[in-house]
Amino acid sequence: MRGVFLRKRSPYYWFRYYDKFEPEPKYKRKEHNTKIEATAADLQRLTKKKPGQKLELQGTPELWRKVKELKSALADRNFEKNTKSQIIHKKLLLSEGYKEFKALKMVPGIKKGLKKKTLQTYDIAVDHMIKACRNKFIYKYNLNDYVALLNYFEERKITGRKTKKKDGTIQIEFKSMSTNSRSIYTRALSSLWKYFVEKNYARNNIVEPVQGEETDPNPIPLDDMVNIIEYFKFDKVYQHHYWVIYFMLLTGCRPSSALMQLKEDIDFKRKRIIIRNVKTGKAKKKLFYRFPLYNELRKLIEEMGVKEGDKGRLFDMYAVVPENYTWPLSFWKRGIKLLKKAKKIQDEYTLKQIRSTFMSFLINVLKIDIYTVQKLADHADIKVTDKNYVDFKLKNIRQILDDVTLDTFLEEDDF
Repeated sequence: MRGVFLRKRSPYYWFRYYDKFEPEPKYKRKEHNTKIEATAADLQRLTKKKPGQKLELQGTPELWRKVKELKSALADRNFEKNTKSQIIHKKLLLSEGYKEFKALKMVPGIKKGLKKKTLQTYDIAVDHMIKACRNKFIYKYNLNDYVALLNYFEERKITGRKTKKKDGTIQIEFKSMSTNSRSIYTRALSSLWKYFVEKNYARNNIVEPVQGEETDPNPIPLDDMVNIIEYFKFDKVYQHHYWVIYFMLLTGCRPSSALMQLKEDIDFKRKRIIIRNVKTGKAKKKLFYRFPLYNELRKLIEEMGVKEGDKGRLFDMYAVVPENYTWPLSFWKRGIKLLKKAKKIQDEYTLKQIRSTFMSFLINVLKIDIYTVQKLADHADIKVTDKNYVDFKLKNIRQILDDVTLDTFLEEDDF
């Protein structure tokens, strides 16, 4: 593409343009570093380029969006200088522009619609932006406003743990906003500003999403998981609490999928079960995935009184709340607090950790390859499986390294 090039000693794409308004003739030809890393293929094309040969760059979608923004900004600037007038964008306040965006995303059946819970995140993100920078016309926001938002995040304190002192008073701890929260809100604002740019309410996207923290796998220790299962199993009055928790552990499915599991999707003859991808099925264009009906899982389902030909929800004793599928499972939190207080478990665990416990067990204990686990977990990308469930165990590595001496480095492999 015209104007885009590579430098031999730079890993980035560059943009070249002619500035006819530059008073100094020798500075009219200008160059701009896009800060977008060149692909390995384009860097290889550069090394193989012969003198005088035209270099055809493939680039990346991010590069072409950046180039489009740069060209649009230059065109606007040239127009303003030629006409000696400022381009007037549609004058919408941030609150008004967001209201329009939200109304569009809530239209039933729209291709890129957003769920109610996701829009609640956008509500909070926009509220933060207005508190940090005021409710201004959209086209008046600039990078300084984004910096002000980041400083606002840095200074903002959130209510943390509450502890009761011996004298009966409550002590409240305050903590800073987490990096992952900042990442969530800036991603929402970046998506919103992308819409503003497309609608010509803003010249460019001023929001660069904050990179979230990469956390280590956090499965529930297996001995704690067994104690939790035994605790719910012992309660004969609310036996269905044990059923749903053990089902989630044996399948590694999400709470939403468990609550929406259908009896007719259990095939006792073929020994497999269809699990509905409730929350992300439409987005991933995969509404369900198949899971093996192995012995322990089959025993649990039969214990619930389910047999071939039955229909309806497997866990119809729980209500379905699409805004928050885990709400009917609030008994988990109460039970975990009691177990922690009784020192039966090490920590207070979340429902979400049940899924990672099963997947981590498959990989790190049963040694099932991650490609198989990817299918069982219904992950779209193998990187998600690798990042979240392949556990790096220092204890195992230490036991191997305990036998290492200086002589070990001198030993040769026997063939």
